[in-house]
Amino acid sequence: MPEMDGPTLLGELRKRNPKTRFVFVSGYAEEAFKKNLPEGEKFHFLPKPFTMKQLVETVKAAMA
Repeated sequence: MPEMDGPTLLGELRKRNPKTRFVFVSGYAEEAFKKNLPEGEKFHFLPKPFTMKQLVETVKAAMA
């Protein structure tokens, strides 16, 4: 993203709506995101590459 990274975006969205559900999609490891988030921050992660089925399952899990 040109303006900010995913963890920064999540922080900004949490200010507006703390209950926002978030799915990170990345070719990087999930740990790369965890280290840049407040401890205990909840999010879902979908590693690239992924199938349509994996995408649907991840979004359903995030919405549950």
